[in-house]
Amino acid sequence: MKNRYWFVAMLTILLLANACTRKKNDNTKQEHAGHSVSQPAMNNMDMITLTGRDEQYANITTDTVRLKAMAEYTTLLGTTSFDERKVTVVTSRIRGRLDKLFVRNPQEIVGKDQPLYSIYSEELLSYENELLNALQQQQQFTNMKEVMEQLVEAARKRLLLWGLTAEQIKQLEKDREASPLVTFYSPVSGTLIELPVSEGQYVETGTPLFRLADLSQLWIEAQMYTSELRWLYEKPVITVEFDAYPNEIFSAVPVFDNPTVEADQKISLVRFLVAGRSHQLKPGMMAYVNIKRNEKKTVVIPKSSILVGNMITAWIKTGDGTYENRMIELGIQNKREVEVISGLKEGELVVTNGAFLLNSALILKKGAGMPGMEGMKM
Repeated sequence: MKNRYWFVAMLTILLLANACTRKKNDNTKQEHAGHSVSQPAMNNMDMITLTGRDEQYANITTDTVRLKAMAEYTTLLGTTSFDERKVTVVTSRIRGRLDKLFVRNPQEIVGKDQPLYSIYSEELLSYENELLNALQQQQQFTNMKEVMEQLVEAARKRLLLWGLTAEQIKQLEKDREASPLVTFYSPVSGTLIELPVSEGQYVETGTPLFRLADLSQLWIEAQMYTSELRWLYEKPVITVEFDAYPNEIFSAVPVFDNPTVEADQKISLVRFLVAGRSHQLKPGMMAYVNIKRNEKKTVVIPKSSILVGNMITAWIKTGDGTYENRMIELGIQNKREVEVISGLKEGELVVTNGAFLLNSALILKKGAGMPGMEGMKM
């Protein structure tokens, strides 16, 4: 740090001395020329010249002005939630008492055809006996074979409607023994997100027992201003980032925008669909939705090159040790780069580090040449 302060102080002294000497020489030349008309102003007041050693002390680095593809980015803050289209509610198929729950832990993963619960139902027992009686009569009344086959098939379909599987019905026909306790299986794969019942509880037909969600894909709910909703119809590239997975990028697509607007806020709810990648994502996680749009090829420089004051400027290296301060006009930008509409051209070298020191030197240089500085003794 001491070397940096020493460099700035020495640079200031040298610039002031150089300005005063140049002013004195200009006045001498004008007197020898025999006239008092001032010379045309040289266009070098926005330029700084440094030695190689000065550049090292100032730690000046440059980058090339490039022509590359760039797009506008907007980041929305959202929250993950269940895709309600992928939520399955398992209900009781028949009236009875829940004898056993095989799945009872929240966030437990359930596979398709996995046992969910056993129910004690006298009503289901009567339907099982109906099938067994039909099978018995089928053997007795051989002369009414076609009619008895229809009765047996009707009894089988009734049990299928009540939730028994084909394998359970085959086992019942093989054992010829009805039981009021029957096990029911999961119709889908998913994650248990709600269990509103408990063992020993009596349930009616249609009572919700389990709520299973497919977490292979989730919704991300966010809010957008109504003036921004048009971006969703311009086929933008949408990516999502999560704090829990800082080095991963997830793709998303818009699936819903609320047709109504929240009162007095001019904002609308939007949903994006994102793949969960082997259950990496969980509902309730904070998400950053990046909407990339209006991609185009343009002149681009790093953001670290920009100096913002009364004007927006950047420093350009025009030769060995020579730097020019140039006013620029900016366009779209992202986290690292910004578009330059005017002021720079492709291939030029722009200063990315040390621009503030160059700016300070330029201020001192212009101050040394201002009216009132002629009387300074150097």
